[in-house]
Amino acid sequence: MQIPNHQVHNVLKVYSKQLSQARVMERKKALSQQPGEDKITLSTAGKRQAIIEKVAADIVERITQSGPQDNVDQEIMDKLEDEFGQPIDFNQKDNNFVFNVIDKNNEKTTTAFQMDDPGYFMNRLEQLAKEAVDKNMEL
Repeated sequence: MQIPNHQVHNVLKVYSKQLSQARVMERKKALSQQPGEDKITLSTAGKRQAIIEKVAADIVERITQSGPQDNVDQEIMDKLEDEFGQPIDFNQKDNNFVFNVIDKNNEKTTTAFQMDDPGYFMNRLEQLAKEAVDKNMEL
């Protein structure tokens, strides 16, 4: 019985294809078993909280540096002034947090806190900014 050359070549082609495919499959299997990159996933609530904190920090910085710039800033300042009972003018100089209070007689009183402990005004300003951002994100 004689086997023609083209049949031998066909058998060799199929065998070489199977070998190369087996090698590719082994490489893919080895790569898939390697530990992948760690992925960090944040919940929707976590992402929302991070955004609120970032925007609130920007608002607080803007108010303390140059005063209220838009409606949100003014709304926050109005709430803070209502709680304090008098208009407040924020200025930041050196390492002190300086604020001016204008009383009913239109007299200006300047008070300063060390920046290490900015006190009630800064904490309350941050809280009000976060509340305002949170409220605006719901709209």
